[in-house]
Amino acid sequence: MLNYFIDAIIPCFILLVLVIAIREKKDVFRLFIDGVMEGLKIVYTIFPYILAITIAIGLLRSTGAINVILLPIRQLLNKFNIPSEILPLCLLRPLSGGASMSVAMDIFKTCGPDSIAGKMASIIMSANETTLYTVTVFLGAVKIKKVRGILIAGLIADFVATVTAIILVNIGMI
Repeated sequence: MLNYFIDAIIPCFILLVLVIAIREKKDVFRLFIDGVMEGLKIVYTIFPYILAITIAIGLLRSTGAINVILLPIRQLLNKFNIPSEILPLCLLRPLSGGASMSVAMDIFKTCGPDSIAGKMASIIMSANETTLYTVTVFLGAVKIKKVRGILIAGLIADFVATVTAIILVNIGMI
């Protein structure tokens, strides 16, 4: 019964919109086309930002620059019982959801989902936002250039979420 209700929500919503539009004598097709055109304008505006971030992340991953950047940090983190496998995830999560998801899947395959690294990766993936991507796309779409405060707040929130994940897993709460 519940599945039937869930499957019927979208068709009922569409029917409700059509009934209201007909009752108010609106040109539904024209309104639909206008909405599509507005959506395409937004896509046209934000596409260069999405493309730039995608290319930058692809270059970082394919050249191995992430491993070079993280090499000096690995030994320090081993002293605090932080697995080195999560370092690329911590670096990529604020940049890209897709790249960080592939790193998390690699952690799950190599270490296991119930390992310390797997648990930390799970929490980091769910608690952190793709901050740089989000700020770039959304603020680029509305042409806001001064993003320093928003960016700093988002990166601090990501850092706190990552540190909290590490602490919770290391003390055995998760």
